[in-house]
Amino acid sequence: MPKRTNWHIGREMDYPYEAPPPKKQVAYIFDINKCIECQTCTIACKTCWTSGKGQENIFFNNVETKPYGGYPTAWDLRLHEIQGPAQWKNGVLQSKTIFETHGPLDPPTGHRPEAADYNMPNLGEDDITGVLEKGG
Repeated sequence: MPKRTNWHIGREMDYPYEAPPPKKQVAYIFDINKCIECQTCTIACKTCWTSGKGQENIFFNNVETKPYGGYPTAWDLRLHEIQGPAQWKNGVLQSKTIFETHGPLDPPTGHRPEAADYNMPNLGEDDITGVLEKGG
């Protein structure tokens, strides 16, 4: 299995594919407080990234809110409970990533969120920080 340098963790790790890793990745940031669930972002992503045969029905749409424990609610905190704290030494990750916990071709470590975890996508974003007396 080929090894690839992962600069995020400061070391090499197994790469389960023979092809070279992608040269570029993309992420979009949206203010989901203004989201009207029109799925325009999903269609734009699909149009850009799924042009191959057999990908007609694939939709990529992963909405996360930070820094409030992620969406679904607290998924990353629960994963931290499963995986344990990361161990670093001189800027290099010593502990295993979620991709290294099991075999190289097995799914990464994870958990299945409860239905209630999907109830509050804007958790923490719509909370007030205080009340002004007699206006501002």
